Amino acid sequence: MSFMKSKILLSTIIALASFSSVATFASDEQAKKLDAAFKSTNIKQGLINVCVDDYTKAGALNKLTKAEVTKLCKCNVESRGRMTESQKWELQSATNAKNQAKVKEILDRLQKADEPKIKACLGPDLQKKLLSLQAK
Repeated sequence: MSFMKSKILLSTIIALASFSSVATFASDEQAKKLDAAFKSTNIKQGLINVCVDDYTKAGALNKLTKAEVTKLCKCNVESRGRMTESQKWELQSATNAKNQAKVKEILDRLQKADEPKIKACLGPDLQKKLLSLQAK
């Protein structure tokens, strides 16, 4: 796997993890789903379910199995869970300021720190499949 493809994949996952937690930019329906997930007795699973639902509506099941989508979402939620409050505030502040250069800088830094854990979570088979889908 080339470094650039790996970087693109991980940037995508971290960006999804980061921006999907920014409720101020979510649609009303999305905000309601996230709110329900945060009120559930199993927040992590609730967030995974919201993610799976979003990927399914976006047509991911045309290219990935339900198990692969669930695994991708689990990795996404776990990556988001490893973000500190300070990192979330920093990212939200840059987003609020519409400072895309700062957002990219923060995401790059988060990616570098979390890359080994994301790769381990995804596993080589799902990584390879995601990279092949990005190449198309």
